[in-house]
Amino acid sequence: MKVVHWTLKNGSGLHRVAESMAKAEQALGLESLTIDTMVSSGWDKGVDADIHCVHSHLPDIVDRKKAKIVHFIHGTPEHSFQNSVEQGLSGNYAPSDSWMITQYWLQHADITVTFWPRHQAIWQSLCDKHNKIRLLPMGIDKSFWKPTESRGKFAGEPSLFTAENCHYIKWPLDLLMAWEWITNEIPKARLHAHYIPKDQHRWWFPLANRNGAAFKSFLSGGIFNDVDLRNCFTSVDYYIGLVRYGDFNRICLEAKATGTKLISYKSNPYADFWVEEGDQREIAKQVVSILRGDVSPRETQEVVDITETVRGTIKLYEELS
Repeated sequence: MKVVHWTLKNGSGLHRVAESMAKAEQALGLESLTIDTMVSSGWDKGVDADIHCVHSHLPDIVDRKKAKIVHFIHGTPEHSFQNSVEQGLSGNYAPSDSWMITQYWLQHADITVTFWPRHQAIWQSLCDKHNKIRLLPMGIDKSFWKPTESRGKFAGEPSLFTAENCHYIKWPLDLLMAWEWITNEIPKARLHAHYIPKDQHRWWFPLANRNGAAFKSFLSGGIFNDVDLRNCFTSVDYYIGLVRYGDFNRICLEAKATGTKLISYKSNPYADFWVEEGDQREIAKQVVSILRGDVSPRETQEVVDITETVRGTIKLYEELS
């Protein structure tokens, strides 16, 4: 069976999930590959696939009437909607309109998959009567993402690390607004906030400088390879990823599997500690309580291996065979 994962190859979580799925499917005996939807020179390698997995969009070179299509919905429904509205008001359309693209695939894909139960319920509410949104666990390669020896502890007592893609749904705005209030109570705490896009520095750095957060933080646009990112996780006391609605994402799974204590908004099943989304003053108080040890860690859901994910995808492919 030949499977093609059509994806943007832009270093995003969407890209990395598709890439890891293809690699794990290969290990289980499938002819599976990823193809960049933005580079037409490679499209011909995927036209003859038995299964077309759409992570971003599908090039017109593929005959959609004949193709067997599995659509993976990555973005949160709310971010998809907001992004489409803003892009549309700017005069953009087509690939930038993720909301309309998703609605198209809800109607035309053979199978639609999500990794989040909350998203499954929302997307299901947009489906025709007999269309069912499938749910699979988002797995990672636990042979790599596991506790290792640190190359040197990061500054801070305690130290917190965050490296979220700066979309509205998960950017560190609340955290930077709250950080000065947190360090007023815990002066030796330090925040390591990276992956802040350089074209957004004109907003982030004046904020951090003006409210004092920068004095007890390390902020940069740095992007880490997997080995260095794993070292970051093993070199800090906490990973803090404040994704709206308490959704989990790939990086929090990697941090958790590496053994880092995880702080998130309420509802993330993998997080050791929850804070309530809302007033940044209250967020600061809750983070302070966690860092002081006044809050007991939650019992968390176990991160699954990517092999479990692709065992699920293979069952879906077999339905279409």
